[in-house]
Amino acid sequence: MNQVIINTNSFKTRAAVLENGKVMEIHIEREGEGTLNGNIYKGKVANVLPGMESAFVNIGLEKNGFLYVKDLREFEEKYLTGFFETAKPIEELLKVGDDVVLQVLSDPRGSKGARVTTHYTIPGKFLVLMPNNNHIAISKKIKDESERKRLENLFSEIVPNGMGVIIRTAAEGKSIYHFEKELQYLIKKWEEIDIKVKSSKTGELLYKDNGIVSKVLRDIIGNDTDEIVVDNEDVYWEMMDYIRAFTEGVSKVKMKLHAEKDDIFEKYAIQKEIEKSLEETTYLECGGSIVIEKTEALVSIDVNTGKNIGSMNLEETVVKTNIEAAEEIARQLRIRNLSGIIIIDFIDMKIEEDKAKVLEVLEKNLAKDRVKTNIIHFTDLGLVEMTRKRLGKPLSYYFQDECPMCKGTGKIKGSRAIVENIIKELKEIVDEKDVKTIKVLTKESVKEKIDNIYIDFIKAFLKKNGKKIQITTKNRDPLKDYEIILES
Repeated sequence: MNQVIINTNSFKTRAAVLENGKVMEIHIEREGEGTLNGNIYKGKVANVLPGMESAFVNIGLEKNGFLYVKDLREFEEKYLTGFFETAKPIEELLKVGDDVVLQVLSDPRGSKGARVTTHYTIPGKFLVLMPNNNHIAISKKIKDESERKRLENLFSEIVPNGMGVIIRTAAEGKSIYHFEKELQYLIKKWEEIDIKVKSSKTGELLYKDNGIVSKVLRDIIGNDTDEIVVDNEDVYWEMMDYIRAFTEGVSKVKMKLHAEKDDIFEKYAIQKEIEKSLEETTYLECGGSIVIEKTEALVSIDVNTGKNIGSMNLEETVVKTNIEAAEEIARQLRIRNLSGIIIIDFIDMKIEEDKAKVLEVLEKNLAKDRVKTNIIHFTDLGLVEMTRKRLGKPLSYYFQDECPMCKGTGKIKGSRAIVENIIKELKEIVDEKDVKTIKVLTKESVKEKIDNIYIDFIKAFLKKNGKKIQITTKNRDPLKDYEIILES
């Protein structure tokens, strides 16, 4: 049974997708804080960089948006000048101070601003409206050729000239009744945006993609959803109205209001699963494990046999572990919402058929992912290289902060290195005439290292310069490696 569990309070809204009792996705939106993906802003060009074929645009955020020339050039050629494939450079298309309407493609992250585009899209449940593109595209997940042809012919008749659509997977098998209704709704939204453009100021938000509840209804709930459980009555009726409006007759989805006082995420063991998914290591039922580490550049996943010694030969044990790992990796990518370049180090397999079998399992499980993924291949080093589209924030964003001690490296400065820093600082202050006693406040491990190795050298050095030293573990600031106090 496939379920969607929604928890709402004054501070945040959370949604979890469960497949046969297993948590597969977690979506969180805090009050006043949400993803910028899909938002449309009135912007002003702040800088044009010919060497990078791009421009930075002020859209009212902390960091300027980043616009590639390709995202602008195709739009300019097709809709402003009428010329095609002119390969105009960015400096001929934009000047500093120009106004431009932009949609966010990816949220700001780290030191990078939001990636923006002029290829606008307004998403619905069954289709995505492309108001400045006359192309009709169909989801690759719709495999049946006759159904693809039916949808293409149907939309060719109802989509206005000059506009295009992306037909979503949820449209499969649906009637023109659904599409006409939603198309009118999305066109009206675009017309409202168009009206706002003339009177808006730089940085003004022209369109905001809907909140998490609407996104759940639009993007997650489909033909395979059996039950929705909600713990807020207002949200319950909002969802009920949406389902009635965009489905023929009575939907098969069962709506349930969780009226008990106990936490709905605790009842369905979702909170426990969140906590597990914040750890680097995830354990497999077979006894193996996968270790997931995220860096700025990529996500690395290492598969280990662990306690799985198997009852068969080594190759079969390895393949069995890798297959279970492939299933769990696809799930963890969804739960943790990891994206970008992903490198998977499966346990070494010597037989090509075994590698193909593991890849097939990985592909099959990734096919359930709503976010676009692409498996490249096994590299020469035996690693699987894949990508997952960036969409929203990773799960860790909502629950973890950077460690003030290690600054996100997972390592803290060693005691010997801290002692060397202390000695360096003592050498810098030893010539100060009015200082008689130097107090060093540090942690136990550093004091122990000084007492065992360096104390005689330090005392002799300071005595020669007429100074004494006191070392204590009463560090006033636990976030500092050490603190030096000078007394006259």
